[in-house]
Amino acid sequence: MNTLLTKYKKIALSDNFNMPAWPAGRRFSVVRKVFYTFPHHKTLIAFLILVGLSACNKPSYPTGKIEESVLKLCKNEYKLDNVKIKILGSTLGVYIPVEGLIDPDLKLNEKAGKKIEDVALSIHRVVTSTDMPLKFYILTARDTKTTGAEFILTGFVYDVIRVRLFDISRGEYFQRILRDFRFNPAMAGEQKVKELFNALNQNTPIAESLKPIFYPIYAIGKKDSQKIEITSIESKELSDRESLFYVKTTEEYKASPEFEAYLTVFPPGFKNEYLILVDMSSFINPVKEVVSKYFYSNNEIRERKLKDTFEQYNDFGIIGVDGFPKKDLDLGWFLSQQISRRIKSIFEEDRKLKNDFKVISSQGEIRDKIFWFKFNITSNHNQVADKKIIFSRIIKMTADVLHLYAFEEYKGVEFINFTENEKKIYLSKEDLERFRKDEIKIDPLL
Repeated sequence: MNTLLTKYKKIALSDNFNMPAWPAGRRFSVVRKVFYTFPHHKTLIAFLILVGLSACNKPSYPTGKIEESVLKLCKNEYKLDNVKIKILGSTLGVYIPVEGLIDPDLKLNEKAGKKIEDVALSIHRVVTSTDMPLKFYILTARDTKTTGAEFILTGFVYDVIRVRLFDISRGEYFQRILRDFRFNPAMAGEQKVKELFNALNQNTPIAESLKPIFYPIYAIGKKDSQKIEITSIESKELSDRESLFYVKTTEEYKASPEFEAYLTVFPPGFKNEYLILVDMSSFINPVKEVVSKYFYSNNEIRERKLKDTFEQYNDFGIIGVDGFPKKDLDLGWFLSQQISRRIKSIFEEDRKLKNDFKVISSQGEIRDKIFWFKFNITSNHNQVADKKIIFSRIIKMTADVLHLYAFEEYKGVEFINFTENEKKIYLSKEDLERFRKDEIKIDPLL
């Protein structure tokens, strides 16, 4: 059965892994010799080797031609003319709208999968044959039928280079790619915001109880005279299901006779603002809170600084409503997401561990140069040794991944298992390396 992720495994591994045109024995011996001579700089060396192999020629896809090159490959070789490109710093963002991304059984539509594969191949060809120092790529395939449904591939360019140089296995390469199928909470939430204002303008029964929140237009206007037009919407993803919206409006109304004095403050067509919180996990009523700019208190009209409030919230989203990355990616964030996924795979892909443990959730982030991995893993047998297995496997894997990437820009790592009454283990960067070398055992840490 081709589920979304199993189908993508074929996509991820179907790239052309041909080496540059050196004699086979010569190229492998040189690569191996350099890698084993400088084991701590494999990523940099892989990049330099690939660049060096084509140093005698100009890059196939030079800086300044990246967008054009990807679009041309997609159009000329795969007849895809609706692909869009945006470069943000060292991150290449690629967006493709797909009609019918998934079917009702959450299987990847075969035609959609082929389009994703073709675009991914085009990206790999360009990023590995350019002189532009790109580090990451994000491919977003978004369903044109189901609002917010999207499939996102995020990759580290040097990983593509290393697998082509046979420095990492194809299985390892697959684990290094971030694959996400989700409903974009900002897109889905924006639709709910628009539906809310449409309900107000159409005076539907469901909107009656909400009208007092939208001050002052329904407090001072004649019944059924109000019309609100959205002029702009900004959004931030607060979680994988919650989004906060900063909405600007233009509002028309006819003042009730007793409120005509308000026309000097709120003339027809006045500007207003709202903060709206939407939680897409609440199917019946996803709009959880609405805050208006104006409010009445102590016999006077006051204003809230909603824009300032909106700016105080962090945006945890990576892909914007336009389908492109919101920011230039960094390796710390990428590794936090990769390791959190590997935590799940440890206990789901090993048959024995899968029988003994259940992974409920796994999340990763990096803040102030500290990695935080929060997971909820339960034991089916509830034995004392199970706690040791959970933490030792996760810590060892984390240490190995950070070592293989030669990542040094962090101070330490904290591991938290919510199942064990939020059992926490913190290791500094130095202690994590000692654990990897088996110089620190798991027992004293528990």
